[in-house]
Amino acid sequence: MKKWILLIVLAGSFSAHAQQVKAKTNTTTTHSKTAVNVSDSDEIYSYSAIFDLDKSNKAINEIEKVFGKGKKEGNYTTWRDGEKLEIKAREGKITIEFEKGSTVLYEKVKQLGESISETVGSKK
Repeated sequence: MKKWILLIVLAGSFSAHAQQVKAKTNTTTTHSKTAVNVSDSDEIYSYSAIFDLDKSNKAINEIEKVFGKGKKEGNYTTWRDGEKLEIKAREGKITIEFEKGSTVLYEKVKQLGESISETVGSKK
């Protein structure tokens, strides 16, 4: 129950924030059982991918190439860089939330999203 309340509160806060920020890019790609959504505004880069379970290890390997081993948290493996970056992965799903600040880290995160999309079979 606490998780649902937390999700509702987070969704509301993201919604409120999204209304204040003018998005530069919002892309959704769907192929077969693969769906990728990328939102790239002036302040936030957000990425989510849902894909076939058999591609999970390859997708997680892409993250590990850039950020090393993640921390296991329940069903998820998580990578964090302070409060600015959070990457969560589980079988068949990856999300990235990045509050922009560092151009170098932004480019790294953006390239990672593109690499994951290629790995899970999303065509641009």
